[in-house]
Amino acid sequence: MSSTLHARRLVEHRYGRPLEHLQREVAGGRSADPVLPIVLRRLTVLEQTREQGRAAHRALRTTLQKAVADGSPRDDRLRPYIAELFDLEQQEQSQTEALWDLLDVRLLLDQPGAGRTSTRHTGRSPGDENLMGAARDAAVCLPRLTRDALRLALRERGIHISNRRLGLVLRQLRAERTH
Repeated sequence: MSSTLHARRLVEHRYGRPLEHLQREVAGGRSADPVLPIVLRRLTVLEQTREQGRAAHRALRTTLQKAVADGSPRDDRLRPYIAELFDLEQQEQSQTEALWDLLDVRLLLDQPGAGRTSTRHTGRSPGDENLMGAARDAAVCLPRLTRDALRLALRERGIHISNRRLGLVLRQLRAERTH
């Protein structure tokens, strides 16, 4: 499943309504959620980036087919397309992570007032023990405990967390490994 489709489903899940309803709500000015318009804009930009990536992939495939048919050297003709495709994939990944961070913000806004003050003092969020348990399980399989490796291992388990929370989890796991 592409990250765009996954992000769309995650937005629908977090808001509890189909994307089309959310878009109509924002367009009609009926949304009380301050994060929703930003989430929808980010999702639109993510979808546009995904389409640009598909177009770049098609152009690369066409150029490769022409180069093979001509019998000409492929490296010089393909490099710009490969670089563009790589840049678009990196851009899509960072846009997806930004969208997930926004959805985390939205969840924090839904927290009751008392919960917010207690998490601010302890630096921990509700559900952190479940997250730490999953992170410990994921870290067992990792030869080196790095941010990217942990992020990928958690995503394979269906867990998407913000960069800030990932840093906190990573710090705690490293501290546990040294003890």
